[in-house]
Amino acid sequence: MKGWRRDPEHAEVRVLRRRVRLDDARVLDVGCGDGRLTRRVAGAARTVVGIDPNGAALDRARALTPRRLSRKIEYRLGTAEHPGISRRRFDVAIFSGSL
Repeated sequence: MKGWRRDPEHAEVRVLRRRVRLDDARVLDVGCGDGRLTRRVAGAARTVVGIDPNGAALDRARALTPRRLSRKIEYRLGTAEHPGISRRRFDVAIFSGSL
């Protein structure tokens, strides 16, 4: 996305942590794209499910996810309307840049 700043200072996560409890939370990242924010919140979260309608972006997200986070993160093909994750409960849902 042209003009999209990648947040090298990790301010996005600091702001999220001020607003919601991420520690040990089950997080849903809607429109996760390449998993940038998914990976950043996974350090604090219990689990993170990242959904995105773009299969190529999900492949990139999986490739970029470090092994140490791979057990905490699941990437799924889906959208906000049709997340593809029936009967799952989450403590926090994030929509960074996806609306």
